[in-house]
Amino acid sequence: MKGSHTLVRWFGMCLAAAALATTATAQDGNGLVLMYELTELVLDDGGQTRAYAVNDTGQVIGWVELGELRHSAHWHNEVATDLHGTVHFELKHPLFDQDWSECYDISNADQIVGTARTEIKCPAVTFVITNAFILRPAVLSDLATPYPGDALINLWTFGNPCNTAYDSVAVGISNTNHVVGWADLETGVIHAFLVTPSGGNFFDDTGTPDGVNDLMVDLGTLATSDPVSSASAVNDQGQVTGYTYTIGADGRAGYHAFLVTPNDTNGDGVGDQWFVDGGNGVNTLMGDLQTLGGTNSWGRDINNLGQVVGESDFDAPSGAHYTQAFLWSGGQMTSLGTFRDDPATGFSAASALNEKGAIVGWAENEDRRRRAFRWENGQMKDLNDLLYLLDDEGNAIIPSIVLTEARDINEDGVIVGWGTVRGSNGGEDRGFLLNPTLVDPSVFEEDETDGNSDDTQNSNGDATGGYTAEPIFGLPDHLKAGTNGDESDEDDAAEEDVVVAPPVPALCGSGTLAFLPLTLAGLCRMKAGRHRK
Repeated sequence: MKGSHTLVRWFGMCLAAAALATTATAQDGNGLVLMYELTELVLDDGGQTRAYAVNDTGQVIGWVELGELRHSAHWHNEVATDLHGTVHFELKHPLFDQDWSECYDISNADQIVGTARTEIKCPAVTFVITNAFILRPAVLSDLATPYPGDALINLWTFGNPCNTAYDSVAVGISNTNHVVGWADLETGVIHAFLVTPSGGNFFDDTGTPDGVNDLMVDLGTLATSDPVSSASAVNDQGQVTGYTYTIGADGRAGYHAFLVTPNDTNGDGVGDQWFVDGGNGVNTLMGDLQTLGGTNSWGRDINNLGQVVGESDFDAPSGAHYTQAFLWSGGQMTSLGTFRDDPATGFSAASALNEKGAIVGWAENEDRRRRAFRWENGQMKDLNDLLYLLDDEGNAIIPSIVLTEARDINEDGVIVGWGTVRGSNGGEDRGFLLNPTLVDPSVFEEDETDGNSDDTQNSNGDATGGYTAEPIFGLPDHLKAGTNGDESDEDDAAEEDVVVAPPVPALCGSGTLAFLPLTLAGLCRMKAGRHRK
């Protein structure tokens, strides 16, 4: 099923006359300033959408939701494709025979990873399970799609699905063909995995045929006390980040972000060993990134410099507990703060970063509303404040969505994520793509109106937008005089604010969902949704 983007132009940094007068040294050599265009990611059939990742060629993946159906989706060059409308799901029946899937990452080679539902028949009962997949472009089977059916591969799990090893999710893929995520063990808990292809294949069961993927490496845990682990992202060197449940040095139980750096056993400069057994599943290659001072941290993304972003909790001076976005670099974890006047009194989370150090995610504003951010050179910017919508006559109009979560950023600074549709009372998401561009500031007309870029909420909680004809915004740091920064990036299925995880190994018990972050909360929903026929 094909669709099209709804394309509207956003001009970031719409400056009033006083601000324009100060931009001479903040422009590039041609007098241009940084601005953005917005593409709302939709299908002709409507429905909610989310964008999770963008590669360096501008291809975007995520999902679309039509009623109770959720389908993986792909957008490129203003063309949207519902992947369930292409031949791969049909030809591989019953590999993924249920009308539900999500995808979370895409490589520069247009390889897509995610998870989809399928029915399996066990001796005593029939289950609907959810398994990790990789979808790869291959030789065209017809002119309608670059995704023929033989390019869809089920990565399966660490055990026999009839023996409780039901589910798996592929969350990240590198440009060098590493796939990471989490999968069930037959003990009923999840462990982080990594798959690298052998002879071009991502699944191999030629040893002892048992339905288990022999190429799936169990990344283990940090300590013998750890019941679970999950991988979130992998870079081109094969370094993996994620999180594992552990007992800290202070005796407190919680999640800790980790970094696995593979050994080079062949001496060819390429890492090829991701697990060294320290006993009882402990991986001696797994390093603990610690926290911001609290109990928990979660690694979300890693770039090729080995820098990691995610979120970690801490105890504020007031005694309150918060979870905030972090950057881990050179052995040091640093909080990125929030949009609140007191940045230590709110929640935030970082989702992705690129090689230039630009980071995206979400953070609370003064009204404790989630807003998408872009962080660079020590400054967090609300993407809603960087955007300005003009109609064909150049007049400002209220945007149709409030940008609530930025999820990925590529090397050109293209950002994807999702926002809340205005008037939906927070109930409808729509994916977006922000394309940076340099524009002559003379396109802006002087206006003495003192605008306010903050989004406001009516009594029903709907975003109504505080936009006026000519709001004043600040310039990004790298465009200010005296700076030289560059312009430039679940897992998962839940967006609840993250608080301290319960210090118990029970993964999906009653009342625990609000304590679990991103993909782990999605796991509990997934397991709760599994049913027998």
